[in-house]
Amino acid sequence: MAHSKYLRAIGQSLEMTRIEAFELENHGESYLVRSRSITPTCQWIINNSLIAAVWDTPTPGEKDSPLKGGKGWLRYEPQIISRLDAQGRKQRRSHLPAQVQAPSKPSQHLRTLGEHLDRVEASEFTILWDHPYSVTVNYQTSDGESEQKKFSFEKLHELGFHMRFRRSTRSL
Repeated sequence: MAHSKYLRAIGQSLEMTRIEAFELENHGESYLVRSRSITPTCQWIINNSLIAAVWDTPTPGEKDSPLKGGKGWLRYEPQIISRLDAQGRKQRRSHLPAQVQAPSKPSQHLRTLGEHLDRVEASEFTILWDHPYSVTVNYQTSDGESEQKKFSFEKLHELGFHMRFRRSTRSL
């Protein structure tokens, strides 16, 4: 899965718990989110939504791999992100075409950032999300170059529209 899909799935879980300021960094295939707003209740909400919404009959070991976290942090492993992605796809399919995802949702903004990170082939990155002010992305490209970009939420909204337009014209 690309960063864009992983970040959208993580964003959907953060929307559920209404976490608006956080730091997100990737560690190989896992992602660590830190925020003062993360509580054991947040972790419980995400884990229970996964169990209830995605898997009617869990396969062996699924209950043994919940979202890991503690006070102030959550670790998203690939199997959890895949389950969050499946949950998001299921929810998006159940909406009527007129109920298109609002492009100003954190999950959509994170997807936009993920598409940028995929395009520049970022190998490591950290996202500092300070809603409603700005988002700062520090990343290292596959050739070892370090870069930093700062986005306003208006700019992310605009970039998201452009990326959705590109995706829609590619599928024609």
